Amino acid sequence: MDISKFIYQLQTSSIKEFKNILLGFDIKLSDKELKGVYPLLQEISLSWLLIGVPLPIQHKLVDILGEDRAIDLFNQLKEKVPSSFKEK
Repeated sequence: MDISKFIYQLQTSSIKEFKNILLGFDIKLSDKELKGVYPLLQEISLSWLLIGVPLPIQHKLVDILGEDRAIDLFNQLKEKVPSSFKEK
């Protein structure tokens, strides 16, 4: 699946489907975290691959998860990114 289809899948998923997608990547969020993060799916953009996640979104994640948990989640996601998207 290409990245644009994956983003579309995330943005159109139910909260239950989103949780299953995360579990497929071995990423665990509590129900409270999941409910906070889920609405942010609508803001995902392909441009983030080039410019990174915008600061306002990063701040929202820190507000929802706390700084340590947000950093931990970011690191988990970085580890699971396909090699074709990693920095060389």
